[in-house]
Amino acid sequence: MERNDRGFRGRVPKYLAIYRVLAERVEAGHYEPGTPLPAQRELVEEFDVSLMTVRQALQALEADGLLETRHGVGTFVRRPSFSYGLTGLRSLSQELVEQGIELSTEVLAASVVPAPADVAGRLGLPADAPVLAVERLRGTSTGPLVLQTSYLPAAVGARIDVDALGGRSLYRLLEELGTPVRRASETIRAVALTDAEAASLDRSPGSPALLSCRLSRGDDDVPLVDDRALLVGDGTVITAERAVTGTDFSYGHVTRGPER
Repeated sequence: MERNDRGFRGRVPKYLAIYRVLAERVEAGHYEPGTPLPAQRELVEEFDVSLMTVRQALQALEADGLLETRHGVGTFVRRPSFSYGLTGLRSLSQELVEQGIELSTEVLAASVVPAPADVAGRLGLPADAPVLAVERLRGTSTGPLVLQTSYLPAAVGARIDVDALGGRSLYRLLEELGTPVRRASETIRAVALTDAEAASLDRSPGSPALLSCRLSRGDDDVPLVDDRALLVGDGTVITAERAVTGTDFSYGHVTRGPER
């Protein structure tokens, strides 16, 4: 291993020098997000240090959000994260643009189906009423973050250009059609990914995720969209700014969730 300019000279602790080398490799893309690091024994041989020193370096990298340890599996490069505000009516794409993150969208499926009972109830429709169901996979260059299914009443869905959803916000399309979203209610709860969900999100079955359920309404409080968004649990955090005047909540994406 090269020891020049790596901190091995002088009095820099060896674990910190290893930290710097590995951090540079992660930032340069030598170790890609979501991929495992070499085994600790391999790092011991490469850096010619003790196992304890390697573990100190890995612990420091994990504490700084560059790595994550999956017990019984190994140490992996953490994927990047995003922040998503719970206040206001901004779409996920708007949230990410403000953070300098480019979001990609893949429309996995779009069809008119009988509304599931809970969806019909939330949209104020008769049982089995036709709705447009659109499933989208949202992510960045580092991998998928959100698996989202949006249900729209058939009368509204018939006006939506589904192909445009690959690069446009559903909220924006609704606004251009003269049916803008005026308010929304949202609940979030922790879930475990099913086999199919995990495959889409490039995670292991049973991995933690956050399920966001949002009902968006238009003029006269008419329901427009019933959204179900699965946000990867290892890439999303929720933060709160508290003050005497109130509390602002937001999602946060940790380094390793939905445009509406």
